[in-house]
Amino acid sequence: MPNPSGNNQWGAKSYPDDEDLRSALMECARQSLSVSDTLTYLRKKLDFDIKKSTLMTLKNRLDIPSVRKPRVSDEALDNAAKDLIIKDVSQGNGPNAIKAMLRVEYIMIPRDRIRALFRSIAPEGAEKRAPGYKHTQIYRVPLMAYGPFHEISADGHEKLNAQALRMGDINFPIYAYRDKWSGYLLKIAVLPNTRTAAAIGHLYLDLVSEYGGIPIQVTTDKGSEIGWQATIQEAFRILCAPGISLDEYPSCVALKSVHNTVIESLWRWFESKTGHNLKALILRGMKDHIFHPHRSNHTDLFYWIFVPLIQGELDKFQLYWNYHRIRAQEDKLMPSNHIPAVLFSNPEKHNGTNLNCLIKVNSELVENARKELEDEVGPRDEHLKSWLHRGFRRQGKGMLWLCYGSIGSPALSIDTAWDVFQRMSAALNHAD
Repeated sequence: MPNPSGNNQWGAKSYPDDEDLRSALMECARQSLSVSDTLTYLRKKLDFDIKKSTLMTLKNRLDIPSVRKPRVSDEALDNAAKDLIIKDVSQGNGPNAIKAMLRVEYIMIPRDRIRALFRSIAPEGAEKRAPGYKHTQIYRVPLMAYGPFHEISADGHEKLNAQALRMGDINFPIYAYRDKWSGYLLKIAVLPNTRTAAAIGHLYLDLVSEYGGIPIQVTTDKGSEIGWQATIQEAFRILCAPGISLDEYPSCVALKSVHNTVIESLWRWFESKTGHNLKALILRGMKDHIFHPHRSNHTDLFYWIFVPLIQGELDKFQLYWNYHRIRAQEDKLMPSNHIPAVLFSNPEKHNGTNLNCLIKVNSELVENARKELEDEVGPRDEHLKSWLHRGFRRQGKGMLWLCYGSIGSPALSIDTAWDVFQRMSAALNHAD
């Protein structure tokens, strides 16, 4: 018999709020989950159990984008991809990278369409991205970890430091932490100085506070900057995980740079996807005779404008990295052919036995450690935020904000940074 009401013996279906449902489906789209994985995600996230046909209906009703149905015009897809291809002056990003970068912005585009754009815009890029000559091989063994936060690797990157840029005192050292098992990029930050133990100690406390705990082991290069970080890590291990033997599972391990491969391998990808483009942008100031390091206000003005923008580009790279798919490696003992964000959040998805190894540290312990560190080396902002010259910090920031307002507070972005710099520099000179 007809059933116009749609009710049956199973009762009425309870649907989540459209906003929550769309947010969950958009996250599934960004993670590029399959239909079965999307259904599993909805059950786990929203306690919402549906079939494939209902999922397709909901995706259509809520305008969830996919490669087959991107929900935007072909022209908009092409323009978004063209923008990334043109801005990649080093041509280090191939079709897969461009596709992943667009996907985190919820722009779904077929790889074949990107390849066609590459052939018309940057046909020589494929040759530049081809593997180069092999250098002397270092003996390698398969890496092994038991799950997220079993071991994280930390290291600094100095390809944007003063020696590389040759712009006077301009210096943009970067420091990052990466999970060994999942490949997840936990944190990447630009600091005034990554060679001081005080700065890295404060940054590590930021990491502990952000994730609510510590790994079983921190692996770093050998250097004096790891002193406070190692002290904090071991103290928290002893206090929060006394049952884990320090002899069997050390809290810190320092290796030669060539052997700290988990984090060192990341920098090659950072350089090709973001680093070369950032360096080209920064050096434009010298090339076009906009920036003059000998002028009294240029260095402080440069930092005031560029530090937030560069950190923003690092944040974009972190997002891209955590949501891109790592290639399949048959001989790898740890996961491969996966998206880091997916396995980092769901380690059991790999083979059902891997667990999150995070050692929880309560906020009171972190606050006490921060206070003791500040008593020893000074406030956090003095080491992580002190970009401006000491004599310029108190009154200089206010003067720069007034100057910025005097030119109409134009939008600040990577594309407009040097134009704003020129206008503010002229305004400051006029005020003098």
